Amino acid sequence: MSHSMQRQRRAPIVLDTGFVAAVFEGIEATLDELIERVETSELQSSLDVLQSRVTALRLSIEPQAQGPEGLEEPKESVAVEAI
Repeated sequence: MSHSMQRQRRAPIVLDTGFVAAVFEGIEATLDELIERVETSELQSSLDVLQSRVTALRLSIEPQAQGPEGLEEPKESVAVEAI
């Protein structure tokens, strides 16, 4: 059975957006550490771009802590495919 056929049969996994945002935040911190430790400016620049993209993605899905009237927003979910 080919890999593409296997991917079509799997149902997506639904994860809480807060969890996904927290994972992205961890990736951002890891990239920050790498940027500080690598010696090549070209690699630093590439990691900085990657970190910016991860930050933008996290901010786009990060749940708001409170709505306009101080009430908590309902939790949302993000669907991801298992590889």
